[in-house]
Amino acid sequence: MALDLTPSPRPHGAQRMFSATTLIVEAFVVFFAVLAAHQLVPGDRATTWIWGVVLVLALLACSGLLTRGAWPYWLGIALQIPTILLGLQVTAMWAVGIGFAALFVYGVLKGQQLDREKDAVDQKVWAQQDSAQD
Repeated sequence: MALDLTPSPRPHGAQRMFSATTLIVEAFVVFFAVLAAHQLVPGDRATTWIWGVVLVLALLACSGLLTRGAWPYWLGIALQIPTILLGLQVTAMWAVGIGFAALFVYGVLKGQQLDREKDAVDQKVWAQQDSAQD
């Protein structure tokens, strides 16, 4: 069974809000982890900054692309891997990265469920309004 992450057409759906919020907060945490890694791993500063800045920009871009279908949600899930791997330089990021990954996946799935339920309620209300007008 394939997992369908196609978002609701609603402009401010719960899935989009939960996911975008998680990605933006995660981008800030990654940036601060890169600052910490700058001091903790002085031999790899160039690698740390390149990896960190690219990851921060990717997280921010992904949060802005969530209106474009299901693929940005899959991209967001994939971006959790380099966030977790930042634990190679900042040990706390193992736990923080896993926490953000769990939070993102939960937000995507629960938000999709809430949007589906709200869409169903909207359809019933619109059908009642249409039948009342006739």
